[in-house]
Amino acid sequence: MSAPIAGLAALNFFLADVQGGLGPFLATWLAAIHWSPEQIGVVMTVGALVGLVCNSPAGVLIDRTQRYRLWLALSSLAIVVGTLAMLPARGFVPVLMAQVAAALGGSLMAPAIMALTLGIVGKERFPRQQGSNQAWNHAGNVVAALLVAGATYLVGATAAFWVLGGMAAASLVTLLIIPADAVDAQRASGHAMSEPAAAIMQILRDRRMLGLSLALLMFHLGNAAMLPLLGQRMAILGQGDATRWLAVCVVVAQLMMVPVAVVAGRMADRINRAWLMVAACSVLPVRGVMAAMAQDPMWLIPIQVLDALGAGTLGVAMPILVADFTWGSGRTQGALGVASTMQGIGAAVSTTLAGVLAAKAGWTAAFLGLTVPALFALVLSVRLLGQASSVKAAAISLRV
Repeated sequence: MSAPIAGLAALNFFLADVQGGLGPFLATWLAAIHWSPEQIGVVMTVGALVGLVCNSPAGVLIDRTQRYRLWLALSSLAIVVGTLAMLPARGFVPVLMAQVAAALGGSLMAPAIMALTLGIVGKERFPRQQGSNQAWNHAGNVVAALLVAGATYLVGATAAFWVLGGMAAASLVTLLIIPADAVDAQRASGHAMSEPAAAIMQILRDRRMLGLSLALLMFHLGNAAMLPLLGQRMAILGQGDATRWLAVCVVVAQLMMVPVAVVAGRMADRINRAWLMVAACSVLPVRGVMAAMAQDPMWLIPIQVLDALGAGTLGVAMPILVADFTWGSGRTQGALGVASTMQGIGAAVSTTLAGVLAAKAGWTAAFLGLTVPALFALVLSVRLLGQASSVKAAAISLRV
């Protein structure tokens, strides 16, 4: 394994825990320092909204500046500083500002990693490398979760902070493994050698990007709330320790996603890449129906295996399709930012939709309701089959 590829592997492993900041541990930490549910909700919502607003500009910034390692280092530092600032902070405004800093850093990370990968391996080798990136990322999530669980016994509730800080420091070291001259700036932004960069609005009007973005929104609208809703249902039914079962489910899903990501990356070189989207979206309605029938914690394991198959495949497919649809435009990372924003909107609305359905119509109706946008995502992904590039196609021209 060459130094740049080894650096990519290590980078994706260590950034896995850093990218989301405290993630699911944030609400627990704030509740432990006696915040009200309303305050916690506002802080988490503002952080999510900042990330949504900044995703697209962050992608455009990465395309234009071409300082990928620098932006990755700054984004990692912003997340860690913002997160660690919450340790001494108790007031609403300091914690809110810390969350905004972490959200700003998080918005830069995905396009910077994609640009770095494209710049090192090029378009032809990108699908397989994206599968490898995602596999290392999921492995990092598993290790981080286990470290947090173990460290909790030693340092208590602050364990998540120290694990995140340690992995961030390691990620900064791994950036030094990747030589600056190993990254080709034109490949990184998907820039045609003899053409000027396309206008960002031209890309946003592309029918393929519109279809992909809507499919991503619908997928996450149906998917994001499913596991939290299952946890709430199990807690109300009194079927064992719901928190412990959810922790097991997260580890199971992340472990399963490692081989799923590797296989998806290799399959992308052999088939129409849109089939990966179809496969990911086909799993979600089945998962919703299984969740609607779940009455016992044991159901959580097969449901999370399906999550690994769906979300694991989607994580590989989305950047590959974005690269296919925008290659030659010089705006690949800007387009990725738009797609990430659509994903975030779907995920943000999903929890509200699930909560309203559960309150008004019951648990079974809530899960079945989440399968409706999942079915729309499946239809949209099937339509992409006729629009996606074949694996043997050369440069992709923009069709408006």
